[in-house]
Amino acid sequence: MYRVLAHLLLSVLAISLLILSWPGGSRAAAQKDEKKEKERKNEPFKTEKLTQGMGLHFIGSVSPDKKSVLIIAQKPDSAPNLYFLRLGDFSISQPATTFKWGVADPCWSPDGSQIALAGFDEAGSFSEIYRLDLKAGTMRRLTRNNFSDKEPVFTPDGKRILYTTDESPLPDAAFGILHIGAVATGGGKSEYFTEDETSSIKPGTTADGKSVLLVKVNEHSGRHSLWQYGLDGKPEQDLTERKFARIHGYVPSPAADKIVLWAQEEPERQETVYILDLKSKQITSLPDDDLPKRRPAISPDGKRIVFVGPSKRGGQLFLFDSATGEMKQITYLGFNAHSPVFISEDKILFGYTTRAEERELFVLDLSVPIPEDEKKK
Repeated sequence: MYRVLAHLLLSVLAISLLILSWPGGSRAAAQKDEKKEKERKNEPFKTEKLTQGMGLHFIGSVSPDKKSVLIIAQKPDSAPNLYFLRLGDFSISQPATTFKWGVADPCWSPDGSQIALAGFDEAGSFSEIYRLDLKAGTMRRLTRNNFSDKEPVFTPDGKRILYTTDESPLPDAAFGILHIGAVATGGGKSEYFTEDETSSIKPGTTADGKSVLLVKVNEHSGRHSLWQYGLDGKPEQDLTERKFARIHGYVPSPAADKIVLWAQEEPERQETVYILDLKSKQITSLPDDDLPKRRPAISPDGKRIVFVGPSKRGGQLFLFDSATGEMKQITYLGFNAHSPVFISEDKILFGYTTRAEERELFVLDLSVPIPEDEKKK
């Protein structure tokens, strides 16, 4: 009896080991990798995956010397922090920041020697503005209050940092009114760049460095408008008037005579991308009104716009060529592409999130189309 039971147990153990060692699991993993590789081969342009386990959150701008890009990534058991991607070999630096609760909105100084960012310190309650000096390797906190300070940008001379804050200069201001603050890069007391009774957000500068751009929110209707201010803080002109219910972002064109906007004309309408001609003040949307368009980026020569649009396979990249008026989809990866940035006239850096929430970094080369016969292999 005991011999029979022992034999039965050994048989069950052998079968279990056989099942565990069966190549089906590895074959499934191999098939998954093969599917991903096939998807990349089906791309219209050469597309290369740069990271594995990066936990990418954000892709920032290219440095003034064109040698690196700011990225925010979250490694396991850590908060999102700042890294540098070196464009020469696509290597990634050690973390440049070690904030306990993470960072947001990093931007370069005009000469590339400093980084401004919004950081969450040990308390983690509110974001404050910090300046990272790359030459000295030092970090300096520039704001210190019980308010949220974010979206920093250097003035063209590099001497001040403008930022969005919910601290108001008005004694009886309603809660939630936002303003543009200003602080010297060397530190000191913050000032207010705008003191309107309406909210001002998203500071930036024009491509020629002669003016400041910001978004104002109408206190009655809530509609957004893009304004041009002098460097002295005086309003110069309303560039979009009542055209938009929401302006999610804007990118001054390197050509200096256009601004690309990511906006909505009405809250219930879909987001899309527009081009504002600064000379004629004419605003035109990109072709195909039925296609929602988000997060645009402009090529260095100002002629092409890449953006994220929906497809059957999730969010993908689309390219608009202003010279030809042609618009086409340029990625067909399995899930969501995001945050495209031109790193040269022909190369686009972008993030990609899988269904398993893997967040990785890719580069696409527009100068290397994949031949049709190679796609079919």
